[in-house]
Amino acid sequence: MGFKQLEDNRKRKLKVLRLSLKQNCNFSCIYCKPENYSLDVLNIEQFKKLILVSCRLGVNSLRITGGEPLLSSQLDELLYEIKSQRLEESNPVANLQDISLTTNGYLLSKKKANELFKNGLDRITVSLDAIDPDIFSNMIGEENKIIGKEKLFTVLEGIDHAINAGFNPKAGKLKINAVIKKEINDNQIFELVDFAKKRSIEIRFIEYMDVGISNNWQPSDVFFSERIIRLLKKKHRLKDYGRKEGQTANRWYMSDSNSFVSTISSISNPFCSDCNRLRITSDGYAYTCLFSNEGINLNPWLSLPINLHELENKIKSIWEAREDNYSEDRFKVLEKSTDKNQKIHPSMSYLGG
Repeated sequence: MGFKQLEDNRKRKLKVLRLSLKQNCNFSCIYCKPENYSLDVLNIEQFKKLILVSCRLGVNSLRITGGEPLLSSQLDELLYEIKSQRLEESNPVANLQDISLTTNGYLLSKKKANELFKNGLDRITVSLDAIDPDIFSNMIGEENKIIGKEKLFTVLEGIDHAINAGFNPKAGKLKINAVIKKEINDNQIFELVDFAKKRSIEIRFIEYMDVGISNNWQPSDVFFSERIIRLLKKKHRLKDYGRKEGQTANRWYMSDSNSFVSTISSISNPFCSDCNRLRITSDGYAYTCLFSNEGINLNPWLSLPINLHELENKIKSIWEAREDNYSEDRFKVLEKSTDKNQKIHPSMSYLGG
């Protein structure tokens, strides 16, 4: 199927659409922290048109995010519509090779997991930052440790529900993301790996990032990926599989457990040079970088009836004007920043990670 292949000013192709369905979340994780979110949410027709136009422009991977996307009342219908369109050979949406969803797992019941699989979702990523109940509670912003323990149990159950529904971790259909913050949950690395490898789940350790303004990020809070791998090598035999172009994770094969562990190193080893992601928020703003401080309002082009040609041209112009490389220049920016001109990033829950 022919489609236009967009490139930005650094010759980076548009391949991935990260689409947020919801800004609010039922957790308040210390690295994400939902701030004053908008109640404005695009309707399903607007979401569908954004996906269609993005596919016409070369997108072949759709990542559904939030907030917490399982809170969205539009999720099931949207997935069903996409599933139907992927079966139409002449439809640009058929170009989608992968549809994934990132969730905290709390609402991933047996019924929900089965519905997601039935409606054509290819892959699930569950955010899980600790196995210890108290540390888990701290990471999700839950002050009541008893409730936090119950939430952890529900999330762990949700992971098993996803596997039983057909999201086979051995085929890469289920992964775990863990954000590591120094002296907060860095003692959970081995426990998380042990939990994941028993289920053959690839676990991805993410360096704590400066997204949003309420997490009070400091460089000293970062537990670097290189240190994680150095620790794991003391216990596991690791083979470096590297990072594929356009991907975020550097993968390591654990030959002693027949599973993978990965690191996402936006702080210590940025991947701006081949970043291929466009983020669109649930209220219709486009962001060409996770660390952008301003988005571009697409709502004037999403008013019903939607003119697909005009919407396509707008997204095309946004991508072609793109020059982002914040992670490569992060520390230069921070050195020049003052309290008055400090770069302010929207929260992770708004941008969709």
